[in-house]
Amino acid sequence: MDAKNILVIVGAGGHGRVVADAALAQGGWTRVAATDGDPARCAGELLPGVALQGYEPAVALRDAVFHVAVGSARAREHETHAIGAQRLAAVIHPAATVSPFAEIGAGTFVAAQAVVAPRAKVGVSTIVNHGAVIDHDCVVGDYTHIAPQASLSGAVRIGARVFLGSGARVLPGLSVCDDVVVGAGAVVIASITEPGVYAGVPARRLK
Repeated sequence: MDAKNILVIVGAGGHGRVVADAALAQGGWTRVAATDGDPARCAGELLPGVALQGYEPAVALRDAVFHVAVGSARAREHETHAIGAQRLAAVIHPAATVSPFAEIGAGTFVAAQAVVAPRAKVGVSTIVNHGAVIDHDCVVGDYTHIAPQASLSGAVRIGARVFLGSGARVLPGLSVCDDVVVGAGAVVIASITEPGVYAGVPARRLK
């Protein structure tokens, strides 16, 4: 078996199951397996046909490719650095719409019904969740999470480790700096230049 066709999902929680489901639908792998940094979670199956195995043996598959499927941006960043971005594989659900003129970073996940439009650029180990929209000419930084049904209008720039909550929106041409949380349903109508938590319509800084 060619190890380069083995996908190992790092993370045995709910997001790991979603990624495993998408990877199976995506196809192209001779085997999809999973692991977790918590040894107690490395037994049985993540999904039927996706066996869980110990973390060290999994990472020791030097020619395999990996997808870090954990929700925390800092944890994704840590695991990406530990494994090496060159060993990461993007997982894109076949029910997602990704323009051939978009750029998807290593280790990024694009869920079913998500849209990534032309000339959009999505960074490393980023999550574009179910039904999210990244419109034309957007730039999304590394380790960011665009939650379900959230949307970026055209030419938006999002920094690293940003969390855009479910149903949140960023209006055209705006920017959001690194390390920002935008609450569910919030509407960003002015660029955000200071890290923190923002919520409401329009979005305002809470802390």
